[in-house]
Amino acid sequence: MNDDVAVAATLLARGAEILDEVGITLPNVITEPAAFVAMLAGDPALAERHLRGAYDSLRRMGEQANLATSAALLAQTIAAQGSQRYDEAETLIAISRQAGDGQDLTAQTIGNGVQARILAARGQLRESVAMAEAATQLAAQTDLLSQHGDALRDQAHVLVTAGLIEQALESIQQALRLYEAKGNQPYARACFRFLAQYGSP
Repeated sequence: MNDDVAVAATLLARGAEILDEVGITLPNVITEPAAFVAMLAGDPALAERHLRGAYDSLRRMGEQANLATSAALLAQTIAAQGSQRYDEAETLIAISRQAGDGQDLTAQTIGNGVQARILAARGQLRESVAMAEAATQLAAQTDLLSQHGDALRDQAHVLVTAGLIEQALESIQQALRLYEAKGNQPYARACFRFLAQYGSP
């Protein structure tokens, strides 16, 4: 989050080595942080590659506790690569919802945010606005500042698509405050770019 991507990559590699040394096989322990770093660096394709192996492992094991979030995160990285992959992202969102059974707030927040953006892109504006609002309400129940910021940023993009510019600016300003409080510099910059395009801070 401080733009030290090279240092982050070194730490992730060392973490993977330690897990190999002690024989721990929890696929999401390293892959989710690695995907987060890749998304911060603006590389959703790399984030997908990090997540794919962990997701496939969890599916093979029949593991449900972590599958909901893994599937939601994978859907997020896939949708970020373009509309041609929206159907694939929606399939993963459905898997995430089934695995989480309404209990995993993180998975629900991510999945609803991704689904909201997809619906907005397809012109289903009423549904997308409602789903984006649901995502922000879920995120507000947690202390995960970056994730809450992500939900608000999703909401801002949906609201812009719906022509609700003032509300979108309110959402992005809230997201910016959360990112700044967390020290998330890449996503704070994304908020400033949004403000520069659609309004002023």
